[in-house]
Amino acid sequence: MELDGATVNSVMFTPAGQATLPGPDGKDAPATQLPAFCRVNLTMSPESGSAIAVELWLPVAGWNGRFLATGNGGGAGKLSLRNPMTQNLQRGFAVANTDLGTAPNALAAIGQPARWRDFGYRANHEMARAARTFIKAFYGRPARHSYFTGCSTGGQQALVNVQRYPDDYDGVLVGAPAQDRTHIHMSFVWNWDALVETPGATLSNEKLALVHAAVVKACGNGKDGGAPGDDYLTDPRGCRFEDVAVPRCDTGDKADCLTDVQRLALRRVYGGAVNPRTGERIYPPLAIGAETTPPGLEAQQRPTWPQQMFYPFYWALGRDGFQPASFDFDRDVDQIDGVLAGLLNANSTDLTAFQRRGGKILWYHGLSDPIIPFDTSIDYYERHVSANGGDLAAVQTYMRLFLAPGMGHCTAGPGAWNIGQDVAPGTERSPERDALWALVQWVENNRAPTRLLGVRFQDNDVRKPIVAQRPLCPYPEFPRYMGGDPALASSFRCQVRTRGNIHAVAARYLN
Repeated sequence: MELDGATVNSVMFTPAGQATLPGPDGKDAPATQLPAFCRVNLTMSPESGSAIAVELWLPVAGWNGRFLATGNGGGAGKLSLRNPMTQNLQRGFAVANTDLGTAPNALAAIGQPARWRDFGYRANHEMARAARTFIKAFYGRPARHSYFTGCSTGGQQALVNVQRYPDDYDGVLVGAPAQDRTHIHMSFVWNWDALVETPGATLSNEKLALVHAAVVKACGNGKDGGAPGDDYLTDPRGCRFEDVAVPRCDTGDKADCLTDVQRLALRRVYGGAVNPRTGERIYPPLAIGAETTPPGLEAQQRPTWPQQMFYPFYWALGRDGFQPASFDFDRDVDQIDGVLAGLLNANSTDLTAFQRRGGKILWYHGLSDPIIPFDTSIDYYERHVSANGGDLAAVQTYMRLFLAPGMGHCTAGPGAWNIGQDVAPGTERSPERDALWALVQWVENNRAPTRLLGVRFQDNDVRKPIVAQRPLCPYPEFPRYMGGDPALASSFRCQVRTRGNIHAVAARYLN
């Protein structure tokens, strides 16, 4: 077996119940639930300076004939070897993951364009190429179908492959994708400047909760299609901060009010990043109603945030060339994009090759996402429909977008958010409860998903009782409360609402 540009570091047989995997603290911990599998670790080096870690797990028995690649989050820098790797190995998939070539963290890639290319588009393709080779060698036949699942950076990986390497996967599950990579990080700088660099503007958790309660009172309580008593918005698009009544501090900075400085900072956050000279939108603002959903504005005000999330600017400008307080949202945007947009962004709406070969895209995004605004998904979807003659029905034959009320960034949040991110016992083959399995049925049996069932469990633990269910509908449909118990999905119907109505990015910044 030959694989150009690959170094095989280890190949080992792992008996059932004897696997160990890195835990949240980085230390190895038992993963006794896993079946017997062959564990392959390798490094892909498509060019000098590139070192992409890949791990592939091949079930020894019960292979379902499918390959599933899995995505990463943030700047990657390490293999992600827990869910969805573990649960889908248990379901019989051959599964793989990559560190996107940025180990040990994204800041290690400063001054290394080869690693920017790996992170932006190449690592995932190299993972797919390696997986195909080893799967055929191990089983004596290729995978019957290949899939990708990822959220955030993982969603970006999925769209990059669909656009650049349409033959790699038959179906992709795209969650809250960071496809407009350079500009999402500019929005982080925008918020940092408004809330941290501005003296007296920082918002405590108590103040964020105060704002959130005022938002729900003004725009929720059944006014947006949700149920009375919801503590989140079902359709935030019609809500404006100008219409939200938040108490003003008359004297001093107290927990139960906003100072004028804090109010102006929030207006800037809800306005979103724009070019101050031309007024062109660089990126959509924080989703209103997502004020307290972790890891939201509270995280974006932490001292550690710049080191975690400003890495593209250090790549483009050098460690000493970037200062968030002096970032110019006119001149510096063009400079960053000139270096990185062509490597990192996946804004192209040309999916022709993927669509022609029968590929399917199942896309989801939380309406309470505090990191990547849902506007970005609607914007991409609408642009793709326009690029295809405005034929929504034709686009829905291969790409469907599901917007999830009360879902935060990829998981969690106050709503019924679980659609298989953590597979509940007994739903391993439920296309309604599990978005990945819905994608499999669409690809292999042409059963397009007409709805998903979002579920919330007690303590967000899939082993505990269900406390709420709600249908998730294919855009432009949204769930509407019809009466009855709001904890039951049967109390809602999917109904078409206004299309668009978002903060669309200027064409200049869709590079």
